Amino acid sequence: MTTTTEAVVIGGGVMGTSILYNIVKRGVQRPVLLERDALGSGSTGRSSGAIRMHYSTEVNARLAWESLHIFRNFDEIIGGEVGWTKTGYIIIVPEDSTEGLRQNVEMQRSVGIATEIVSLEEARELAPAFHFDEGEAFAYEPESGHGDPSGTALAYSTRARELGATVLLQSPAQTVEVRGGRVVAVVTEAEKYETPIAVV
Repeated sequence: MTTTTEAVVIGGGVMGTSILYNIVKRGVQRPVLLERDALGSGSTGRSSGAIRMHYSTEVNARLAWESLHIFRNFDEIIGGEVGWTKTGYIIIVPEDSTEGLRQNVEMQRSVGIATEIVSLEEARELAPAFHFDEGEAFAYEPESGHGDPSGTALAYSTRARELGATVLLQSPAQTVEVRGGRVVAVVTEAEKYETPIAVV
């Protein structure tokens, strides 16, 4: 059987369900998400759920900073409960990585992220249960925290369905058909989805 859709998303973790929600919200018609098992059964299901901004590239740091706003206000922006808990986040590096940590923190602060280098004494105050060594360097993000990865995938998929998307479980994509350098279809065991867009 063949179905026509404007987009197919392959993978039903936080990334896939978020992409599905965002494209259907922006007007993509009848998008389909194909998940080989159950929602969040891949890396999302193994995630610690840390929501932090400490990345070494500006693009990732900016994406994380924007995402923090969504997690803190998820129910009003997207709808649903994702277990957001503000805890702060401490980064610990050995002495030979101190300069890299400083560069990361400078870049992150330049894009507006709340983060700072803290002393050994401050680190011990912030995380008294941790063991810290002399010579290590520390950065602290007071606004960071954690959430429920599987709950996030479920919330995004629920809202996407409400907006007209289809979510199919136990439907692994077998092939992505390409003709003339362009995607033309995604094929599962039971169905062929004719589409110009496949997001893996």
